[in-house]
Amino acid sequence: MTASAAVLAPPEVVAEEDEEDCPGVSPHPAVPRPGCTALWWIEQSVGPGRVVVYTCSCRMTVYELVSCAGSYQICRRTLPRCGVPPVSWTAHCWRREEAYEWWRRLLAG
Repeated sequence: MTASAAVLAPPEVVAEEDEEDCPGVSPHPAVPRPGCTALWWIEQSVGPGRVVVYTCSCRMTVYELVSCAGSYQICRRTLPRCGVPPVSWTAHCWRREEAYEWWRRLLAG
């Protein structure tokens, strides 16, 4: 959308244009809240796994909940930036119920 078209367009049309790059098929994680529990990230997974759920790919960081032979880890994939590895995994592995609770907490911020 051109700058002149953005000025003339109603606000809801401009908002829709801004969301054009988002496929809208997966949730977006919320901004971390003050006092939230930080996850500890490592650079290797416990083994090969299957992605169960994931966040939207329109953001700079994408998270995946991965099932690895009965245990679960969260995988974080980021665009290259200083001090953050492009792929990292939670240091803890959880059983299904606890993993989904951590996934919910990650999405909630």
